[in-house]
Amino acid sequence: MSSVGFFFADQNSPFLVTAVITLVIAGIEILSVLLGLGLSDLIDDVMPDLDIEGDLDAEMPDGGGGILADAMSWLNVGRVPFLVLLIAFLTLFTVSGYGLQLLVGGALGFYLPALLAAPAALAAALPATRWTSRGLARIVPREETYATGNDDLVGRVATVTLGPVTRRAAGKAKVADRHGNLHFVRVRAASRGERFQTDAEVLLVGYKRSLFEVIAPPGSLSSNQNQDGE
Repeated sequence: MSSVGFFFADQNSPFLVTAVITLVIAGIEILSVLLGLGLSDLIDDVMPDLDIEGDLDAEMPDGGGGILADAMSWLNVGRVPFLVLLIAFLTLFTVSGYGLQLLVGGALGFYLPALLAAPAALAAALPATRWTSRGLARIVPREETYATGNDDLVGRVATVTLGPVTRRAAGKAKVADRHGNLHFVRVRAASRGERFQTDAEVLLVGYKRSLFEVIAPPGSLSSNQNQDGE
């Protein structure tokens, strides 16, 4: 069988499907970032809150939060953006499935039926996703606040990191909470006609629909917060 035929074989249909889904999700996420929409942030906003404090190397939870919550915590959901975790899982499932079929085909001369290959690939992908997400959690921080709620950031001065920011075009900004911890948040102008370029300072004045609304900060407020952060 040719290499193209291998990828499109009926026995490998689950892995072809997940490969296509992975590429589609990655493409949509890249497009959303370019447009300032922040698809990953929107998905994280609707995800249930989990107790993500603690050691990344902790073992399986003790079941106090329910089976689903424990499974999500075991996979490190909440320590990395959910969309990043989903792409990692789909990629590992796809690679595991095709890799398994290559090994079986080379050794036995035939491929496993999809109903057998898919569970085997899933069994390999789940622990691989857990270990991969541990590494990702150290290099891809979630753009969320943990010890500080979104409402606590209202009134803080932020710096635009991805602009321009207008009423219709959202962007990104970094802001320090009262403890000095940096948070990266999605922002849009509070009023029409306002436009903030990258590196501009803005004042967070409200939080609606997963976005902070911003205005130009008074000079005195900007200076005071800059001194507090030093």
